[in-house]
Amino acid sequence: MELSRRDALRAGGLLTGLSLAGCVEERVTNRRTRVDSSGVWPLSPETADAALSREAFEDYAERMGSRYDDSGVWGIEAERAERFETAYVQRFAITRETPGDPGGTETSLDPDEVDPDAPLLVSNACLAVYGLEDGRRRYWLWAAADPTEGRLVRDVDLSDLSVGLRLRRGALTDAAEPSIEGDSASVGLGTAPSATFPLRGGGLRSTRITGEEGRYTVEWRGELDGVQSVNGVCEEAGGGEHRLLWDTSLGYSFEQTV
Repeated sequence: MELSRRDALRAGGLLTGLSLAGCVEERVTNRRTRVDSSGVWPLSPETADAALSREAFEDYAERMGSRYDDSGVWGIEAERAERFETAYVQRFAITRETPGDPGGTETSLDPDEVDPDAPLLVSNACLAVYGLEDGRRRYWLWAAADPTEGRLVRDVDLSDLSVGLRLRRGALTDAAEPSIEGDSASVGLGTAPSATFPLRGGGLRSTRITGEEGRYTVEWRGELDGVQSVNGVCEEAGGGEHRLLWDTSLGYSFEQTV
């Protein structure tokens, strides 16, 4: 059958339209967002009301072992020091904005006080003080977080976790560099306290500045959909009563389609 000129133009227009439609491309990209937060607590004899006894600290360590398994206060295996002086614990939460609550962070040296309605990520941490000879002391540091915790209000990955201190009195004489072997890391200074803890991904680094008012931090960074902990230990001399700033940081990331 022969087409009229008008029919031919219509057919040609249809073919042209199909050709243009075939060039339309829908692009879907993923964007990763990171959120980090940190906090500092001044610790001294004046904060004794928030300090734990040996028995209370041992109970806390047991509960954290139940919560985080081998990422608890004493990790996979540990050598615990005998001359316990005191300990502090804290909970740190990054929260989502909800009606009547602008969101942000919540933290307390009384972990039971931190129970947000819309948590995005929660960490627990401790700092324990052990006495040595000649007035020296060691500080045992730990923090852990679980981005798969059932109460969290969105799916996130753990991206940052750190714990550290800055002396306000005394000198930092030694601090442990994490030793990594396979899927675990160890910290120690030759004698107790020391421990080995899991390294399920990401990487570790430590910062130490020895001397008067020295500082020490152990930090993990990565992208992990699972529990991670960090441990550290350092030694201080000549400070008399303990006076320091206790640092912690926490971060998460998530991917969204844009």
